[in-house]
Amino acid sequence: MASAERYDAFALMRAFRADDAALGDALALFIERPDYGFVWLAYEDDIPASCVSVAFGISTERGGLVAEVRDLWVVPGRRRRGIGSALLATLHGRLDQLGVTRVEASFAGDSSLEGFFAARGYVPHGGTIVTLDR
Repeated sequence: MASAERYDAFALMRAFRADDAALGDALALFIERPDYGFVWLAYEDDIPASCVSVAFGISTERGGLVAEVRDLWVVPGRRRRGIGSALLATLHGRLDQLGVTRVEASFAGDSSLEGFFAARGYVPHGGTIVTLDR
């Protein structure tokens, strides 16, 4: 997400984030500090349709860069069209380029998200976390 897409990210994430000020601060931080992570957006017919955020960490267990996937969301009227799958696939391509050794995703007990991640090779790893080793 570049500065120009910040409004689109904000509009998408307001659907599940209640604190507009905190969301605005977080999005500003993603723009100011891309070394911390980024927001990835998907568009359908030039309309924002999906988003996901990624935060980076260093794993002493894996000896490399770990990406935490959060905020995966598809606009309700655009679900079940492969948009989320395409978003995640392109995201994985970018994470490969960055040398990420593990991807972790939290799904907050949402069984549909757990199934979504499992269908894409993620493995349960302690409660509401799934991982994909690279």
